[in-house]
Amino acid sequence: MSLLLPHLRRVRIEAEGLTATQWSSAQDKAKLANAILAFVAKGLPEEGFSKALYQRVSQMWGFIACFNRNGFAGRYFSTTQGRIAFLDQIIARGGIGDPAWTWSDVESRIAALLVEHQVLDLYRAELRQETLRGEQALLRRLIDRHGVPADHAARISLAPALSAPLSRQQPVQMGLL
Repeated sequence: MSLLLPHLRRVRIEAEGLTATQWSSAQDKAKLANAILAFVAKGLPEEGFSKALYQRVSQMWGFIACFNRNGFAGRYFSTTQGRIAFLDQIIARGGIGDPAWTWSDVESRIAALLVEHQVLDLYRAELRQETLRGEQALLRRLIDRHGVPADHAARISLAPALSAPLSRQQPVQMGLL
């Protein structure tokens, strides 16, 4: 599941303070930096990873190009775990190199913004919720298929897990009585 982070849509990286390279102006860097932030704000959707984003991002933060855009997008944007790996690499690498020759100024600014807005923490919390939902669904299927042995039914408290709606704020707790 993608997380929508609309507050990141309001964050802008301006050309002032960015260093032009021989191949890219400071305005080019700012434009693509803001496109990357918008992509993150939209929840890193696999279908939203454009060719232009692929061509630049696959050369930043130590990423490798994979085989093509689809391979990169499939690896990093098809699951929450992949999105976490993508964000983790951005934050861990920051910006390395001389911004007159690289996009290290953009890399470090985006990494800092992701930390400031706790984006990786939000995705890790989402992964925990996905795991919990998956485990609860499995528990429901197993109970539907096999039931609860009579000698265990009195000791196992399943009612909260099976009847309560899932909540992002209050995870369902199950346990032995």
